[in-house]
Amino acid sequence: MDLDVHPVGERVEVEGVGGEGEPGSVGLVAVVAASVSDLRRAVAVAGELPRAAHLLVAVEYVPAHLGPLAPVPPGMDEWNDLYELRVRRVGRRGWVCEAFFPGGGPVAEMLSCLVHGARGRRRGPGTGFFGGLHGRGAGAWLPGELSARGAPASGPVEMDRVTPVSDVVLRLDEGQGLPFWEDVEVPALDRYTAEAAFLPPGDLRAAALHVHGPDPVGRIAPVDERLVNPSGFRTRVKGPVGVLAEEEGRVLLSDDRKVRVEVPRDGTVTENDLARLRDLRGVRVDWTGRGGPTMVRAVASLAAGGVPLVGGPVPVWAAGLGEELSELISSMGEEHLADALRREEHSVRLRRAALRAHGVRARWRALAAEAGLAVPPEPRVSVVLCTRRPGMVGFALAQIARQRHVRLEVVLALHGFPASLPEVASAVAEFGETGIPLVVHEADGGTVFGAVLNEAVDRVSGTLVAKWDDDDWYGPEHLADLLLARTYSGAEVVGAGHSYTYLQEIDLTVWRPARSEAISPAIAGGTILTDRGVLEETGGFRPRPRAVDSQFLLAAVRSGGCVYRTHGLGYVLRRSGEGHTWDTDLGYFLRHHTEQWTGWRPSALLEGAPAPLGDRPDQYTEHTGGHR
Repeated sequence: MDLDVHPVGERVEVEGVGGEGEPGSVGLVAVVAASVSDLRRAVAVAGELPRAAHLLVAVEYVPAHLGPLAPVPPGMDEWNDLYELRVRRVGRRGWVCEAFFPGGGPVAEMLSCLVHGARGRRRGPGTGFFGGLHGRGAGAWLPGELSARGAPASGPVEMDRVTPVSDVVLRLDEGQGLPFWEDVEVPALDRYTAEAAFLPPGDLRAAALHVHGPDPVGRIAPVDERLVNPSGFRTRVKGPVGVLAEEEGRVLLSDDRKVRVEVPRDGTVTENDLARLRDLRGVRVDWTGRGGPTMVRAVASLAAGGVPLVGGPVPVWAAGLGEELSELISSMGEEHLADALRREEHSVRLRRAALRAHGVRARWRALAAEAGLAVPPEPRVSVVLCTRRPGMVGFALAQIARQRHVRLEVVLALHGFPASLPEVASAVAEFGETGIPLVVHEADGGTVFGAVLNEAVDRVSGTLVAKWDDDDWYGPEHLADLLLARTYSGAEVVGAGHSYTYLQEIDLTVWRPARSEAISPAIAGGTILTDRGVLEETGGFRPRPRAVDSQFLLAAVRSGGCVYRTHGLGYVLRRSGEGHTWDTDLGYFLRHHTEQWTGWRPSALLEGAPAPLGDRPDQYTEHTGGHR
């Protein structure tokens, strides 16, 4: 049976199983998928399958940046009846996993553990509520979520003692209408399946189609950001520019020689499709076809995957992309993709817009708000800033004050000097006008740097901790980019790559486009973002005067964690003559670079630099220039 076709909410009945005096499980269930994305989409539907004594799961192709098809056990005693587990590779990149439960095991739980293991130990931030599903293709709306439960077309939602198993239900209409929703406690939202959009133009059902909900972005299924994301992005490529177009009712992505990807009618783009496109300089979107949700969802997925997209003005029927993404696609010409830096800048802007508008987590938070649910607040980021230099406090606070798309607080550790110094007091007072919470800690000057960082971490109240250096430049979406990377990477620690360096002594900016969007412990120490729980598991920062960043990253990896490096275009490392815990000479930066410019010339994503807060010492104002 095709799990994409079987409606979520309808149990699969097997003759001779589950009845009175009959066995409670079948002998074998085999699930075959082309990609891990397909497997995640099947989790919600697999909840309708009977338990199985033998479960076989095969995935045809798993790209190199993902792990093997090995499950992460769900808990301490939930798999006590597991008898045997086999994992083997098939062909070049295929995997097969078999599990044997003599008493019968739940299929959906096993699939969830498998996709969790392939993508990383951590599941990423949740939505704060449980979603229910009904209809064909519903698995695409909440992929990989074991909490997603099927619901009858008219309700009510199943109860777990006194609590509904879902907080909101999404029903998919195939163009034939849906019955009245009878559950007065759990709200339901209706959307149309992708197939409904392909009804013949004269069909009365087609004429009656309309969007349930005010926001056109919510018309299509979301993008599974845990797999469809920038991981594997290549900075320097020599391939052609592909074309995404509709041809004879099919949506194809082709280059000048062959079809790279044929997009299915539901618009799904998988991680395997993205792997086939990484050598392209970009993709030009041809809007001249009939259009519809297939094209819209495919474009959103490519943008979320970091594929540089260009094209003319976006037509009205593609309003579901959202205004920001639509404007970005039409803002760049194909000729600009030949410049590696402009190409990556464009890719970053596209992925930001697509992930924020079309990611699963973002879409369900929007659906919950539409249904009238109280959406939990986003996690708070506690920025830890430790400095020995009073004159840099205003500079660093100005960088933090302009962060957007993030809830934050600041813990300012003054290492060896009081907050009463005029330049410090004025900067703190001006920062207070932003309304961002600020805690000031006066640390003893004789305490080593790593210990001061731990004292600062002890004073945070947020769930996430971001390390901040006092003399480096940060773009206004630096923290927001790290939060996105944390959501799609599944990593315990995320940070930016070290691409830009300003050599203050010789007034020179150097750029080295290191590999980004990959698992790597080589991140800039001033960009570390992690959970408070990870800091607790690793014991915090080592009480050493230097190299505390690299030692923390090493401890995170040794404890079984993962470090993910996102792009470095929104961060510039400053190298002056002294005062750095990373002790290396200027020759290192001059030897390891791709391009260099006289003066301070960062990426356009840095969006210039703000003037320092409070008193503004002349020696620092010269480094707050504008765009490159």
